[in-house]
This record gives sequence, C-alpha cells and structure tokens, in this order.
Amino acid sequence: MPGLMAFHAHPDDEVISTGGALARYSTLGEQVVVVTATDGAEGEIHNYDNPNEIKPRLAEVRAGEVRDALDVLGVPHHEFLGYRDSGMMGTEPNIHPDAFWQADLMEATARLIRLIRSYKPDVLTVYDPFGGYGHPDHINVHRVGVAAFAGASDLGRFPLADDEEPWAPSKLYWTTWPRSRVVLMSDARFAAGRITEEERDRASVSGTPDEHIHTWLDVGDMVDLKLKALKAHRSQIPEDWFLLTVPDELKPQVIGREAYVRVFSRVPAPDSEDDLFTGLR
Repeated sequence: MPGLMAFHAHPDDEVISTGGALARYSTLGEQVVVVTATDGAEGEIHNYDNPNEIKPRLAEVRAGEVRDALDVLGVPHHEFLGYRDSGMMGTEPNIHPDAFWQADLMEATARLIRLIRSYKPDVLTVYDPFGGYGHPDHINVHRVGVAAFAGASDLGRFPLADDEEPWAPSKLYWTTWPRSRVVLMSDARFAAGRITEEERDRASVSGTPDEHIHTWLDVGDMVDLKLKALKAHRSQIPEDWFLLTVPDELKPQVIGREAYVRVFSRVPAPDSEDDLFTGLR
C-alpha cells in the first residue's frame, strides 16, 4: 500500500524531525517506511559507562536503537541505504571511501530509487539544501533524495530491474524547523540560563520563515511517543538534551507540531495544508 517514505541521515534523525508524522500515519494505517542513509558510526556516546568499549560497535548499537525507536512509533519498515557515517567536514571519517559524503551521486540515487520502486510511497520527505544544520550526511540526504524523487520515473537513467515496476512519489517535502519554534526555544533556553543573549539574538533570525512553510502537522497527541522514541536512542540523547528539557507548557508548540516545506506535488494541493497526504486521499 503506498504511503510515506522518510529519508534520514543517521539513526535518531527520524524521531527528531518526523517522529510525529511517522507515528500519526502508522496509527492511521498508512504504510510508513524510514530509510537511513548511514550507520551512525561517528556519533557521540552518552548514557554508557564504557564508551570506549561501545565505540567499535557503535553502528551495531545504533541499528538496535533505531529499531527500538521505530517500534515505539509503530513503524515496521526500516532500511539502511548502506553507507558509513561521514562525520563532520574536515575530519578523517569524512574522506573514508565508504562515507556517504564520498558516495557517487548516481549510485546513491539508484539505491534510493530501488527502495522507492519497492515500497511505492506517495510522499517522500528529505531535508532542506543545508541539511538543517550543515552536516555533510544531511546535505547529501537532500541531494540524493531530491534526485531520487525526480529520477524514479526516469527509466533511461535508472532502468527497471527485473522485479521492478515504474513508480514515482506524488509529493516531495523538506522537513524544517520554523523560525517561530526556534525563537520560542531560544527564549526559553535563555531564560533558563542555558544560552547567552548573543545566541538568543542570533536564533531570532534562524530557521525557516513561517510564511514559507506549507504544511503544519499537529502531532500533539504523539508527544509522549516522540519523547519515548528519542530516549530509545540511548547512545545519542543525553538526559539534559534540549528536546528532553522543553517545559511542559511549550511541548505542544515545540514537540507537538511539525513543519514541512512542500517542494513538488504531482496533484493539486493548497498553499496551506495540515496533512502530508492532502490531494491524495
């Protein structure tokens, strides 16, 4: 059954930006698929007393964590695209031959197209051109995701395998952090003494301007599930992480509302919508 495919960079990203959508549409009976580009091998290690022992097998640990998180959200389908975590720009992992940042664009796009043709999603979500915050793997999720959305129907560049049928998603979205949410969070963190006044002021002009956002998804009833799924990523999410310390009165706006920029739609859709499947159902 066609549904939603969310393409992400590392295990844990799926909860941070799309956890509410994943849970909501799974609950509504849509087929929901998460594709993770990398193994997360370069992540930090929190909540363990033996990080030096964990590090060599962090990819294995994070594979278990993403499965646990998706079980919380009710998502049965998960795929790894098969690349190594690229780390940050200028670091040694970034030039590893198996790193996602070093991947051939056409090869990586073809891998994602194979999954698109297999699962046949109506909706594909990726990141904005900056990958949200500039991480190489996030930037590449944008590049590869947009290319796969366009290329899935291009049988000349990406011929069908023996067991494939043509398929192209109908709608493409960028996940994003709206400016209003960034301001709300930075004001709260400044009031709590967690950031400086300069950091708060810089945040006031960060994020996607609200008027550029097409889709506001109300996932207020999924807040507890999102937080539980975040905590399933034990190695990556410390207890004092900013989303785990959001004051109760701000949770509906910060955690219970997700924002998406609709980049392309093959079906008529209004400028403002509250459902990723608007025009499809």
